[in-house]
Amino acid sequence: MDNIETAHKIFRDEVTTASWSFFVWKSINNIAASDKDAYRALNENALSWITITHSLQSTFFITLGRLFDIDGDAFSVHAFLRSCLDHIDQFSLEEVRKRKIKINGGSTPEWLDRYMENAYQPKESDFQRLRGEVSKQQRVYEEIYRPIRHRVIAHKESASIDIESELFSKTNIGQIQEFINFMYQIHNIIFDLLYNGSLNEIGTYKFTEDKRVHDDVEALLKRLKSTSRG
Repeated sequence: MDNIETAHKIFRDEVTTASWSFFVWKSINNIAASDKDAYRALNENALSWITITHSLQSTFFITLGRLFDIDGDAFSVHAFLRSCLDHIDQFSLEEVRKRKIKINGGSTPEWLDRYMENAYQPKESDFQRLRGEVSKQQRVYEEIYRPIRHRVIAHKESASIDIESELFSKTNIGQIQEFINFMYQIHNIIFDLLYNGSLNEIGTYKFTEDKRVHDDVEALLKRLKSTSRG
């Protein structure tokens, strides 16, 4: 993809889909496990509850697979960072300046010249370093999560039916959350390079989507409980 701003938006949307599908699933289960009223309300429509949670799980694994896809024609974190490297000119200070002016409605803010004096223009090594970090995450994904995505979620292999529980037993919620946070860090690092001319490290950005999703699910379940009592 030639336009990095467009590629970044697509990547951001993929990360959001993976994040929300996982944390909605996790929040529903956690809240229902600790709230008897919510558990009862969901069980009164158990078919819908099971269908929704299964759909969320499937969406997460399919999206995670897209993010880690190594197929040359696929849009993934690999393709995204490769595009950033191939079109590094779009990260130039002049391009950052143009974006600042565009965001300001087409006029040059009085502080811009001073701001640009300290702006950072990335080097190829910055993107290569990020690609190296992706490779570390890729190894974990391929060992544990890709078999579930390929053999259970996307395809129902006959040979995998008997070992489905075994495959899922190797997963770890902490590792899944690390995948999501890692992609979130990549998204924000590229955003700041594109729009702010600043380079930050992985781990700089505080991940808060889990709380946002939990609060939203909790509010929904409260409404369900209220309807159930009525």
